[in-house]
Amino acid sequence: MAPIRKRPKRLPSLGQCTGCLGWGLRVQSPFCSPCHQWRSKRNHPEGECRRCKRLWRINDEGFCRACVVAVTEYDAAWYFEPARAAEQPTSTQLAFCLPASVGRPALPTGTYRLQTDGRYHAPGWARAQRPAHVVDDERICPPAVRGQVALFPAPYRLLERHAVAIRSRFQDDLIRLKPMVGQVQAEHCLGRAWRVSAMNMLALALAARDAAGQDVVDAAILDALPHRPVGVTQVLNKAGWLAPDLDREVVLLPHAQRARPQSQPRSCDHCLSWGRNQICDGCRHWRRVYADQQGCCGRCGAGPLPLRNGRCRDCTRQRLRLGPDTDASSWRQLRFAGPSLANGSAARRELRADRPELSPPAVLEGQVTIFEVERDWRPLAGALLPAPLPPVKALLADFARYTSENRWHQKVYEPMARVLRVAATWLGADTVFREDELRALHRVAGGKGRIRGLLAFLDQREQLVTSPPRRNRHEAFVQRTIAAFPPRISDELGTWVGVLRGASRPHHRVTDYATLRRYLIYLAAPLAAWTTRYTTLRQVTEADVTAAVTAVKGPRAHERAVAIRSLFRALKHAKLVFVDPTRGLRITRQELLPTTLAPDRLAGLFEPPRVR
Repeated sequence: MAPIRKRPKRLPSLGQCTGCLGWGLRVQSPFCSPCHQWRSKRNHPEGECRRCKRLWRINDEGFCRACVVAVTEYDAAWYFEPARAAEQPTSTQLAFCLPASVGRPALPTGTYRLQTDGRYHAPGWARAQRPAHVVDDERICPPAVRGQVALFPAPYRLLERHAVAIRSRFQDDLIRLKPMVGQVQAEHCLGRAWRVSAMNMLALALAARDAAGQDVVDAAILDALPHRPVGVTQVLNKAGWLAPDLDREVVLLPHAQRARPQSQPRSCDHCLSWGRNQICDGCRHWRRVYADQQGCCGRCGAGPLPLRNGRCRDCTRQRLRLGPDTDASSWRQLRFAGPSLANGSAARRELRADRPELSPPAVLEGQVTIFEVERDWRPLAGALLPAPLPPVKALLADFARYTSENRWHQKVYEPMARVLRVAATWLGADTVFREDELRALHRVAGGKGRIRGLLAFLDQREQLVTSPPRRNRHEAFVQRTIAAFPPRISDELGTWVGVLRGASRPHHRVTDYATLRRYLIYLAAPLAAWTTRYTTLRQVTEADVTAAVTAVKGPRAHERAVAIRSLFRALKHAKLVFVDPTRGLRITRQELLPTTLAPDRLAGLFEPPRVR
């Protein structure tokens, strides 16, 4: 067998394209790559181009590719005035067909498009070839003779829409002012909206200047502007067009980013903390919350100050830090004002200072439980806990040591420590905790993750009573469904479940309860029919099994057959039935169609009989 030779790759040739008459690489000779794609489109039939009169592929508008490029680049007359352009001689600029010289794709020229302002506009390439329409309403501020003195000066009436109507009158002057406007904008960090408003006001000021026959802008013109944006006077001053009688100094802009004077360091008038404000942020919030409780502090004697429980904010924080033993003294710890470095909000830390000093556990030591009652831990979810007793502190210290040895993360340790502290404070540090109560408390406290680490710690100390394994929903469904049948059939179904779960077949794979649930759903109709006729599954015959399977069609028949076969095979394995009624059962997922007859056998069946 001769070896297969690969077809050599076709290289692009150099020459003139037959489509656009350009010179360069012809990827699909004799066409360049854009013309080859143009020729391949179905909506480009052959016809005469309405611009160059060549016979080639044209688009829906009647242009060939070269003319589409010419119209969009330099001959927009065929877009604005096609009838007049057809009377003029046309020429097409030849181009190089190189990859680097590919410009705008030869897309349809299109029509006027509706824009967001509600008007129809020409495309961008068409507007770029036509100069913008000169906008100059001569009725607005007509120029006067320079130096002419008005006998009766008339008041100015300038509106913001007038600036749009005369924007083309002062193109040269506004171009000269643009760099100065940019300088003022950069110096004072102003936005684009200010730049547009300032250009409009400058155009109105120059129009009013020419209408008055002056060379500079005076105060009357500035006062007549509809809204003089900050910085217009400074721009006119930089350009030398401001009247000499006006203030030529730099105008202070409200948006300027000037350096604010820094306040001198001082102490807070309430808590004496060191900062830069007369009253720190914490004391300002404290004053808003406890404004109705004014008086002298019962500990330090300072006042009148906002109080809570007879103590000022500084004494409340100090009691939190150092404990209730400092109530007998009157000294105050000075600190720096500002955000606290401790965790948690300042209000919550201050609230903890008013918690009870010590609280014994609610459950007495040695108390016997008559019957178990599920506790409601919700009132303790966000409550302030009392100061822990020494046994609780020792338990928490052992738990902290256990977590550090196992290198737990702080985010994992804190929720578990909160659960342990609430349970030990309420029930006692030496009690034996129940697993379900700890889990319920963990859910109420809003803890994330699991508490297996806390359970392992308590189990190691022999202070944990594990909860019985929980049944899943599939197991509960199986047991509930089996219990609804008569006693003997229910016992036989329980034996079937035990066999599939590996009770008598340890070397077999254990069937999960989800599969057993599906089997019971498949067996619902057959078991309901058999229960009405039989008292035990031993009485089920092969005819009953066949009737139950053939009562449904398709995949449902296969599913029912699999469930019935599993049931009686397990009962046969447990020696509860002597004969397996599903032993000869055969079922397929799909029913085969009858075999078709040959055409020659059907030829004379539908013909009428011949009469001799």
